[in-house]
Amino acid sequence: MFMKRMIVDMQLKRKFKRKNWLVSRVVVRCRKKQKIEKAEKVGQVVEPADLISELPEHIIHHILSFLRHPSDVARTSVLSKKWRSIWASFFTFEFDQKKFLKSGADPIKKFITFVDNSLTTRLGAMHTIQKFKISFIQGSIELERRVNNWITFALNKNVKELEIHVKVNNKKRYFMLPDSVFSATSLTSLRLYGCEINQFVAVNLINLKELSIKSTRVNEDVIESFVQGCPLLEDLRLVNCNGIGRLHISTPVKLRTLELHGCDGLMWVKVDQPSLLTFVHRGKVGCNRHVDLKGCENLKYLTMEDPNLTDESFQDLIKKFVNLERIVLIKCIDLKRITILSDKIKELSVIRCSFLEEANIDAPNLSLLEYSGDMMPFSSVDVAGLHEAKLNLEIGENRLEPEKLNFLKKFENDGGWNLIVSSNKNITILEDLQKIPHLSSADDMKLQLTKSPLKLKGYVDNLLRMSRPKSLSLVSSSTSEFLKYVKEKIMSREKDPKCCRYYERKCWLHSINHVTMMEEEEIEGIGTSQNHLQQKTTFKFDWQCNKLRYGWYLNTC
Repeated sequence: MFMKRMIVDMQLKRKFKRKNWLVSRVVVRCRKKQKIEKAEKVGQVVEPADLISELPEHIIHHILSFLRHPSDVARTSVLSKKWRSIWASFFTFEFDQKKFLKSGADPIKKFITFVDNSLTTRLGAMHTIQKFKISFIQGSIELERRVNNWITFALNKNVKELEIHVKVNNKKRYFMLPDSVFSATSLTSLRLYGCEINQFVAVNLINLKELSIKSTRVNEDVIESFVQGCPLLEDLRLVNCNGIGRLHISTPVKLRTLELHGCDGLMWVKVDQPSLLTFVHRGKVGCNRHVDLKGCENLKYLTMEDPNLTDESFQDLIKKFVNLERIVLIKCIDLKRITILSDKIKELSVIRCSFLEEANIDAPNLSLLEYSGDMMPFSSVDVAGLHEAKLNLEIGENRLEPEKLNFLKKFENDGGWNLIVSSNKNITILEDLQKIPHLSSADDMKLQLTKSPLKLKGYVDNLLRMSRPKSLSLVSSSTSEFLKYVKEKIMSREKDPKCCRYYERKCWLHSINHVTMMEEEEIEGIGTSQNHLQQKTTFKFDWQCNKLRYGWYLNTC
């Protein structure tokens, strides 16, 4: 009996041990699995979501259209398999005959052969192209015939943006556009320069949103046909077009922008478009044009270059548009006194309105003020709400007149301003302006004031690119972030900068031969406060001679 009980106990212990072993084995396995998964997660590279590739193809095409060169578009094919097909389906064709003028004998034939080969090899299997632009010089009958064929070829490929630029040598005979252009339902943008349009053509561009006609022979019936035949038209620009006497736009289209530049002979304009947001009118001296915008109550952006615009007509004009946010007045030489009372106005530009004596501005949300002229009509303007000011002032008798100086002193009291002074190939920047410096120059002086550090960098970059100054002086504290930025960009540049290696046009860094930098402790009374001493850092440039377009040179070699 005893032995039997021992045998049962031993069997139970074995079962128990076996059960424990099985449980422990399962636990060990689970722990090993957890450790392996944890290790894999630690070593795993989590790829970020490619949100751009998930966008619709037409949106990606729009993004690619901002790249400057076709080779940049081609480089996107390495991003993924999807991008290989995307860049292959995206094409912007641009052909310019001017590039073949110095190609030796028979440049016209070489240009024709190049375009023919390009279209044949690249467009074979394509169903749609984004943009087709052709620029050529009028004169060759054979070339004009080929251009008609190329345009038809692009239209058959459902081109969305079509641009035709013709340099007219004989103003008695313009390049006549084929009628098929005006029934292309795929077009969303049409830009014409130096062409002639059949006045009896039937326009049926049901998807066109942008229409720009420059230096083209048209009449008011043709423009009326465009307005009637383009129900989705949003942007209409007429530049130096002859033959239009009257312009009346009242058809219920979705027009948001209307620009009229030059257009000799256009004497009467009436627009009745509640959807219109931007109106630009730039006339010439001697052009007495009647403009009626009564039906455009939602207008936000108004630009007027009208030598016949009087004080009374300007006041009547802006009273109609209570939503105006930007006003630009250019060469309105009949203006003498203006008043603007609005809490919507954000930007005001007054450019070369020579006889404007007084501007009474009550606009609490005004953030940008731009002025160019002899006088200072803004003596009563409060600068407290401004974020930017651009002033092009003339210096009388080598000194700044009291009214101009008094206006500038308003920026001393406001605080937080950065002042850029450019004159005589020299640029001076006063960071954190505390006191207006002594300003004297024999030439026009350009002043830019901004509170934005980002825009300050943009201003300086633009001035260095455009003017190639002899010197750049910066008055700032020794710990200034902007000073560090300028030093690093100029003094730490590479001998052969790689910033523009993919672009034909290089930035200003590529044009520097040599730069010397001098630092000196800033003396009292040159734009600084006695409470904190600042230093003056000057960069003196030796520029290369860069040949630009049209044979001009950027000097200072």
